[in-house]
Amino acid sequence: MALRFLEGLHRNNNFSDKLIKLLPKTDIHLHLDGSLRLTTLVELAKERGIELPSYEVNELKKTVLKESYADLNEYLVPFKYTTDVLTNSAKALERVAFELAEDCYSEGVRYIEVRFAPHLNAVPGELSVEDVIIAVNKGLESATDKFNKADNDVQKGAAPEFKFGMIVCGMRFFNEHFSPFFKHFCETFRHEEPKKMYGIASLQLVKLAVHLRDTLNLPIVALDIAGSEHSFPAISHAEAFQYAHEHHMNKTVHAGEAYGPESIYQAVALCHAERIGHGLNMFNTSFFHPNTPVIDRQKYIDGIVRFIASRKICIEVCLTSNFQTSPQLRQNLSSHPLRKMLDEKLTVCLNTDNRLVSGTSICDEVRLAVDIFELSKEELWEIIKNGFESSFMPGSYVNKLEYLGKVKLFYDKIMSEHS
Repeated sequence: MALRFLEGLHRNNNFSDKLIKLLPKTDIHLHLDGSLRLTTLVELAKERGIELPSYEVNELKKTVLKESYADLNEYLVPFKYTTDVLTNSAKALERVAFELAEDCYSEGVRYIEVRFAPHLNAVPGELSVEDVIIAVNKGLESATDKFNKADNDVQKGAAPEFKFGMIVCGMRFFNEHFSPFFKHFCETFRHEEPKKMYGIASLQLVKLAVHLRDTLNLPIVALDIAGSEHSFPAISHAEAFQYAHEHHMNKTVHAGEAYGPESIYQAVALCHAERIGHGLNMFNTSFFHPNTPVIDRQKYIDGIVRFIASRKICIEVCLTSNFQTSPQLRQNLSSHPLRKMLDEKLTVCLNTDNRLVSGTSICDEVRLAVDIFELSKEELWEIIKNGFESSFMPGSYVNKLEYLGKVKLFYDKIMSEHS
């Protein structure tokens, strides 16, 4: 990691880089379109005639993939280019899915949940939303088969196999410029109120996801909503999440990243969220709507925290991403609420969010956490365990428990050999 605001961190000598890499890990907040290899982005752009600000890797790192961003909206700018190279190409989607799994596996990750918004890549009449999902699954499945067959420890039963799930994302906000699909969609529903239209799109998506899960046995494990959080509340998508809830599909919601406790409340109370993406402003009493009816803000926050903690709703923490989009955090890295989350006994796990856009890896995220917050060995195990336990892993619960047993045995073996 070459982010300058992270230089000079005090190193936690309980964990070597080699140990962190070898430990079994998860990455369950992982965006496909934010995690391309930079070389692949350039290659696909050239092949498909997509204009980039530059086709030089180093220049793109300076102008597009920045070390830090003014806010979340600026952070989302690079996605225009990653989305463009993936739109209307099953081949490109399959390739980047395979490479993403490959990159994660090389860092000791054993389970991933890859999330993406199929509506951003589909083109009516050419590449359907269903085709997009199938292409991503094909890439992830091919990678999984390859790794598990080649891993001697997996073949001998000495290590947990590599596994994956897919999370489909609706968009909190979109317009006709977002993608060919959304252009057609906005034209079709041009007489609807915008916020109602956003919910209709998410509802259609989750209905398709449930259908593909049940008919093609695709490992679509959850529904999410992504995109600009401020001014675009989750309540607009409540019907989609209710449908997911009624059809036994898991729910995770980006919340508390660019807005505050009220956004997190909507996620858990109105959308049945079993996990929260980021939750960065969970404890922030100043991050309320200007016209909030809440009188006692601290009491409101305490209630949300108690609710989330008691139900073990997992917070998907993404440190580098949060540092990049929050200038105040870059001044004092330890002011990130991860430590408070741990002290409040919240269930948290570590994730990359966007490997390309944030220039990070899961090993980098673990390194940051153990160094900045001086994690103990017990705390790190708890965080890693949470990633596996809170995952929406496909298959039966009995099989998941057996898998967790393998993870624990393998984790203890690595710790005893390399600690």
